[in-house]
Formats: sequence, C-alpha cells, structure tokens
Amino acid sequence: MLSQLLADHAALQRALGFKFRTAGILLRNFVAFAEHRGEHVITTATVHEWALQAPSLEQRRNRLLGVRRFALALHAEDPRHEVPSVGRNEKLTPALPQAKCYR
Repeated sequence: MLSQLLADHAALQRALGFKFRTAGILLRNFVAFAEHRGEHVITTATVHEWALQAPSLEQRRNRLLGVRRFALALHAEDPRHEVPSVGRNEKLTPALPQAKCYR
C-alpha cells in the first residue's frame, strides 16, 4: 500500500516539475523499511526508528524531514498517517545504555 502511495506521490511531484531524485530514493528506502515491518500507514515510531539508522545527525534530520513531507501529503487524504514533529528538542540520537558501576 505504501509503495503505491509513494508511486502516486512521486508521479505528482514530477508532474509539478520537481525532479524528485534524492527524495524518491530516500522515500523508497523508508517505504521498504515500513513494509518489511508489515505497516500500511506511516507511524511516528517507525519514522524515528528508520531515521536513527542514519550515521550522522544531518542525515537523520534529512530522513525525518523527507518522510515528514510525504506524511503530510498522505495525512491530508487519510488521517491514519501520522506526521512526525520536528523541533529543536527532537531526539535524533539513539539512547545510550546506562553505565553500571561495578565495585
């Protein structure tokens, strides 16, 4: 389902004159990740989990913003799609395990 939604979204973007190359690659990767998990709608948890797999903070933010734009478009037609928030306090770094003190 997400694959078809992405294909429709990409066709619309291209019809509007956007090249949609980098964004298309990014979103195809996200859709493959979400569909592998059996998901049919975008969820904030899945977006964050996928974005956190990027090696740098800048790439994580790019992933989050790219999927957010896609989610906004889908949410306009189907409110089941969650739109991840993006703010200064957005946690884009993975949680580190707590150090245990050994004596």
